[in-house]
Amino acid sequence: MNPTSEQIKQLLSDADHPLGVKELLRLAGLHPGQQTELKRTLREMVRGGQILKEGKRFRVEEPRHAHATSRPHGGPRGHEEPGLLEGVLHVHRDGYGFVHPLSGEGDNVFLPPAEAGRALDNDRVLVEVMGRPGRLEGRLVRVVQRRRQLVVGTYEERGGRHAAVLPLDASLPGPIRVPRTQMARDGDLVKVRLGVGSQVLDAEEGLFGEVAGSLGQRGDPSAEVLSIAYGQGFNDEFPPEVMDEADRVGLAVSEEEARGESRKDLRSLPLITIDGEDARDFDDAVYAEPQGNGWRLVVAIADVTHYVREGMALDAEALRRATSVYLPDRVLPMLPERLSNGICSLRPEEDRLCMVADMVFDARAHLRSYELYPGVMRSVARCTYNEVQAVLDGEDVPHRNTLRPLFERLQAVSRALRKMRQGRGAIDFDLPEHKVVMGEEGQPERMEKRERKESHRLIEECMLAANEAVAKFFQDEELPSVYRFHGEPDEQKLASFATLAQAYGFKLRMDEGLSSKDLNAFISQLEGHPEQRALNQLLLRSMMQAVYSSTQVGHYGLAAEHYLHFTSPIRRYPDLLVHRLLKAHWARRGKQRSAAGVEREEERLEAMAEQSSERERAAMLVEREVISFYATLLMKDRVGEEFDATISSVTDFGFFVELDTEHVEGLVKTDALGFGGRLDKLLHALVYPDGRRIRVGQKCRVRLVSVSPERRQMDFEPLELDSQPVTRQEPRPRRPWEREAPSPVAEPPRHRRFVREGQREEAAPSRFEKRRSTPREAPRPPAAEEPRRRRFVVRPALAPETPPEAEAPSRWQPPAREPDEGAPGQEAPAKSPHPGFDRIRALAAQSHRVAQSPRMAPAHPAAPSGKKTHRGEAPAGKRKGAPGGGKPSAPKARGKFKPGRR
Repeated sequence: MNPTSEQIKQLLSDADHPLGVKELLRLAGLHPGQQTELKRTLREMVRGGQILKEGKRFRVEEPRHAHATSRPHGGPRGHEEPGLLEGVLHVHRDGYGFVHPLSGEGDNVFLPPAEAGRALDNDRVLVEVMGRPGRLEGRLVRVVQRRRQLVVGTYEERGGRHAAVLPLDASLPGPIRVPRTQMARDGDLVKVRLGVGSQVLDAEEGLFGEVAGSLGQRGDPSAEVLSIAYGQGFNDEFPPEVMDEADRVGLAVSEEEARGESRKDLRSLPLITIDGEDARDFDDAVYAEPQGNGWRLVVAIADVTHYVREGMALDAEALRRATSVYLPDRVLPMLPERLSNGICSLRPEEDRLCMVADMVFDARAHLRSYELYPGVMRSVARCTYNEVQAVLDGEDVPHRNTLRPLFERLQAVSRALRKMRQGRGAIDFDLPEHKVVMGEEGQPERMEKRERKESHRLIEECMLAANEAVAKFFQDEELPSVYRFHGEPDEQKLASFATLAQAYGFKLRMDEGLSSKDLNAFISQLEGHPEQRALNQLLLRSMMQAVYSSTQVGHYGLAAEHYLHFTSPIRRYPDLLVHRLLKAHWARRGKQRSAAGVEREEERLEAMAEQSSERERAAMLVEREVISFYATLLMKDRVGEEFDATISSVTDFGFFVELDTEHVEGLVKTDALGFGGRLDKLLHALVYPDGRRIRVGQKCRVRLVSVSPERRQMDFEPLELDSQPVTRQEPRPRRPWEREAPSPVAEPPRHRRFVREGQREEAAPSRFEKRRSTPREAPRPPAAEEPRRRRFVVRPALAPETPPEAEAPSRWQPPAREPDEGAPGQEAPAKSPHPGFDRIRALAAQSHRVAQSPRMAPAHPAAPSGKKTHRGEAPAGKRKGAPGGGKPSAPKARGKFKPGRR
């Protein structure tokens, strides 16, 4: 009788280590003939997620808390065992991968193809770390969390009840096995829901899943966009249990909800929202009025935590996504649209619950007092950036003229806040962003720069002020929270940038440390300089990336002592978490918590902070890759056209250019400029032997050579640099005495030597071949229609009977067509025109006087006419140079040899 799945789970739970099939057979008391049935049961349990498979062994999954982790501060997340690291796996197209630590600190761990192939790209994995710092290598222990749930691919019907889906993403291992379905036809693009859980992949079984829907025929750009998003773990659909909870949320705010939780009624305050033209979720509203010699600023934020409670499936899914992803043709929201665009969105003329930061500033925009509280509000208008900017510019906008005084008050507050921040050293790179303008049929029409207007800055300053006020509250009350951390720039990178800036005539002092105020002063010097954008981009790369952390360190870029995110809970999980922590503090009514409770809370928040940081980086990758994909679609029909461009970055394999009018970026490979270029890392320039320098910010003219939407890549060739025609740098010709570089071969190269004229050139025998006594076959002469091109190598292996003059011509002197080689009356070849060649011949001739042993004899001496010889044997009679064969005679060198003569 075969054991049930419960009995197998019990056996695995009782064991102190993962068990193999034979161990399970023995422990269950089964006969070896029942092994096949046991394997089938184990396979079904793995697919169902009941047990985990590690290599050829099985185990049950240890219970894990939803958010808590057990680790010392700074150690591997979730594990206390030394030598283990938890991180995110990134698989290269060549098969190998790297595991990036969740904390973002420390070295990445290399996984060879055999290990990286056992998990999927972007999986959260646990690896055993080996090696030394700088050269860490790992072994995959298990998959902690499978990021990718959906895959886009081509549906192919196969025999029987099964079909296969070929994924568009080349990083996935092979076809995905799926049951046949009526939802798609052969050749359709489909969406597949993977059936693998958190176990390590089996090389024999591969991936399996089920078709979740058809996306139509291949060639639809939206399918490629979905594939990019799925590859980073983002979905366009929510699990059924999440949608069930969302459907139970009401569509309007009741009076009971409006009066609950000690909410202040702000429905009489004329709050407004200001967002983009195509925005659908409005999570912030603002209002300003004069107060004394300063200002009162009210920032009301949607109260998402009223509907998304801790422990709900909605909350777990929001944490898994951690952010909304905004793409040119769609939004992948963090919350279902019923919440994000419905009850949580601050729609005009509708009651909404909110969390409020009520702040008072003096005339210099220093915060004098603030109050945080829950409220209920009613927006009076849904304004757009373009409308507000038109009013501020003095234009007549009839349906917004009544709000002109409020717009002007908000402008005055924002200008005062910006002046205050700049005074304390906040950095403003002001780098333009690009956006894709989509047509009505879902095709990209053009790429244009995203203009940053005064109306954008107005809202930015209000949100920054609210975030700082809430962060100050958490610091004053000494409460655990999730902060936005931005550290000081890397000193080494900053020193390299200072060297580069000096080459452009700008001085960045590094002797007494560099504050953000000093850096901001440097950026102001670049205003109007031709290289302003290029230098700003290079300076930005030397800065640290902002992340979320449970530790408050400050924000270097904003020159803020306290900072967190509070103003976007619809699209960012850390903001939602801050709202929840505020409410929890108010509910305790001043009761103190134990030190152990605070420590557990900080560990839980740190885990959420790392998850949010990792998902934020993934969202940025998706947005960047989708823009690159649409850019290639825009340019695919323009191959061969010429464009004016600016060099945006330089690498050792080429440089990237941005087209001045089309605002797309592509690559110019170093091969297009010729031989000899090297990367000067200090100057961020490609330097060539003829003095040319390819540097960031340089103007050029290029021609589009190729476009690959699949790889999201465009290749250009340079035509002009700084209005000068580009000349290709060719490698100098080899000189006669220089040896030719060996051509790449499949096997390691072996020494070669020349043999008698009329015989083919062969590799020198290996040690094993020299020991063999078996005679070899006689060589075949080369084909007459293809004269062999020989190269000269100085080796003492010429036959004694053969004078050096009879040697084959050199590599640079093609052989002439002559009578059969070795025929009577053959004339010696003409003297070489190269002066050093005769000297080399003479040296080779002299070396033969000490090289007449049988080992150094020619491989194939010529046999007399009519006499057959075995390969490698001399003809009958006495051999010269052998015992009893007489005194060997050295071949005569042509001409006289004198030291120093060439």
